[in-house]
Amino acid sequence: MAIDMQQPERATESTDYSPRRGEIFFHPEELAMNLTETFSGHHMTPARRLAAKLIIEMPADIEEGDRIDYIMSALDNDETITDEAHRDVVVGILEDYKVLQDLFESYIEGIDETTLQGRALRLEDGQKIPDDLGKDSSQSPWSDNPPIPVPRIDDLIKTFSTKGEGVQGVGLETAMIVGAVTLAKLKTTPYHDAAVYKQAVFAKNFLIPICSIISLDNLESELNDEVDIITGRNIGDGRDGSDLSNDIDSLLDEVDRVISLHFGAKDSVDPKRFDFARKNINGIFSELLGEPDLKPAVETGSPHGTLFEVGTVKMSNGTELEVRARGKGRGSYLRKLLRAIGYYEPHSQPLKDEGEFHPIDMYGMTVIAEDDKQLAESYVEAVVNALEGKSISPYPSPSREKECFVVKGSPEFQETIRKAVLERIPNIDMGMFSFKDSGRDFTDAKITGFYETGDRRVSFAPFEMQFSTPDARLVARTGKKAAHFFFKLRKIYGDLVSMSDEAADAVIDIWQRKQDYFTKPDDNIKEYHLTNQSR
Repeated sequence: MAIDMQQPERATESTDYSPRRGEIFFHPEELAMNLTETFSGHHMTPARRLAAKLIIEMPADIEEGDRIDYIMSALDNDETITDEAHRDVVVGILEDYKVLQDLFESYIEGIDETTLQGRALRLEDGQKIPDDLGKDSSQSPWSDNPPIPVPRIDDLIKTFSTKGEGVQGVGLETAMIVGAVTLAKLKTTPYHDAAVYKQAVFAKNFLIPICSIISLDNLESELNDEVDIITGRNIGDGRDGSDLSNDIDSLLDEVDRVISLHFGAKDSVDPKRFDFARKNINGIFSELLGEPDLKPAVETGSPHGTLFEVGTVKMSNGTELEVRARGKGRGSYLRKLLRAIGYYEPHSQPLKDEGEFHPIDMYGMTVIAEDDKQLAESYVEAVVNALEGKSISPYPSPSREKECFVVKGSPEFQETIRKAVLERIPNIDMGMFSFKDSGRDFTDAKITGFYETGDRRVSFAPFEMQFSTPDARLVARTGKKAAHFFFKLRKIYGDLVSMSDEAADAVIDIWQRKQDYFTKPDDNIKEYHLTNQSR
């Protein structure tokens, strides 16, 4: 059961097409290529471009012999492929893609076919969920908690790693290309189609973890967002007669309304759609730290929904800090909204206040200090400015009662911040702080609150600003059993998801391959682009 990357003739011509899947005004194949160019950026060489084109256009049911002929014919007739090295790149990417397809087929075979998830994964593309699931067709795997089967992390890591037994070393450029093509598929496939469930499982269990490891956070967020929107839509439809079934349309409308106010119209390609958000990001950095200089991480003229920015902030003492910023996506907002009102996850947090709901991390920012000393100094400066500034109102996240300032690290690090804050503001309410011992290997500090935008349409911008160091970020990216992707999976699946010590060691190999591949002395522009996409 291959992953069908071939796009439908035109999404809007399908009788099952729902405009709620997004007003995509691209032909699906054009959208797939557009997103591939966007997220591959400077890495999109002629060879990779042809490989992407073939992945998009090659028939899903093509026989192996015909597949080889198809590839050879394309290579012979493409004037941009000028030598054997280019041909090898194209063939290598397509062979890597086939490895991923085979791995996914093997994964499906390992899912119990008597479960809703197993039956859904064995449906043909074009069949409907839940209508074509047979017995108990009123039930949908989308309504399971979680809706996606447990991933097999060891198999995935071995597929991309180059060290250890049984590894295959699939190219990282293949993950970039297939991730963008999968995103286009998620955006254009009707949400009841069995194909979109398979694409969602493929995205969540195969592409998103790799994107996380190699810092393709912008693409990772986009994939997560689309899966979350599709999940919410199907959860609502799967609860006939329930409040959620009655309310899902209005909830989606509310998500679109709020996110559009901050980050522009859904599926817009107007680069100016992010202007309001960029102004708010600059304002928050200015209030808390100093003069910001940020730019979008990828081109903004394509229909992706999440804003990622990178750059620096110059503090009043002359210190220049590397920073990142991102906007909340529609899917992430919907997931938090459903959780907050009691659906989607059983252990939901009730809203503290009546009225309109906003996740506190509508705007997420990261400040990267050189070391713990610089982190503590910049964090204390931001804390003082947050408490004394006119446009910032510290406010706790929905999961906390009072703490707006969260500090994790060694006891010495915590005490350094505590003393410095009390020296600057002796009468401060320390109940606004949370201190947690996370050892010496991981240091982290956060501020949450609201920024006064000065715009009558949207008066406040909820934000979370995180302070970290390169060492702590590396632990969060590749740390043994502490990598961010694995931590998130453990929160969802608990002990059902596991990773062997061998696979955990191989995670750093995948990350290092990215570093080696994109940081050659004569390749700085390419490395810069990839690094820009990280949080």
